[in-house]
Amino acid sequence: MGKIFDVIIIGGSYAGLSAGMALGRSLRNVLIIDGGKPCNRQTPHSHNFITHDGKTPKEISDLAKEQVEKYETVHFHNGIAVKTVKTSEGFQVETENGEVFFAKKLILASGVKDVMPDIPGFSECWGISVIHCPYCHGYEVKGETTGILSNGEMLFEFSKLVYNLTKDLTLFTNGKADLSNEQIEILTKK
Repeated sequence: MGKIFDVIIIGGSYAGLSAGMALGRSLRNVLIIDGGKPCNRQTPHSHNFITHDGKTPKEISDLAKEQVEKYETVHFHNGIAVKTVKTSEGFQVETENGEVFFAKKLILASGVKDVMPDIPGFSECWGISVIHCPYCHGYEVKGETTGILSNGEMLFEFSKLVYNLTKDLTLFTNGKADLSNEQIEILTKK
């Protein structure tokens, strides 16, 4: 039988490490399972993150992990959880290499998976020149020629936000535009 923990955290990036720290400080026996591939791994710099502005995502997570590792009750497993089963005692978690762990509680902090459109080169540029958040990256590209790939209400709202950062803005709908006549009129007046 595998080792029993108070809590298993699936995902060891910012949310998982934050949960691990809080639990470690409460002297809970914790296991953090993480595959080491955060969604922001190819982004060159993090911005709009107080005290970490301009640092790489890896620098931020390395520092967080270093701080969490100081708590003796927090343990790490490099791997990917592939199966969880609710048991009478809590949860059973199996990793891709067949290791099995048990815990009374389970935290899913596995983050997000960005779904890329089927456009050649798009994913390779993600987080570098294809940016997804004007709050995180907009300041660094203010005033530059910018395109927004979206449609409908999301395109309409996003364009108003980005227009504050650059007036040289092109909207790409990747097909027929799904905007109302009123939205088109507002967008073309700017």
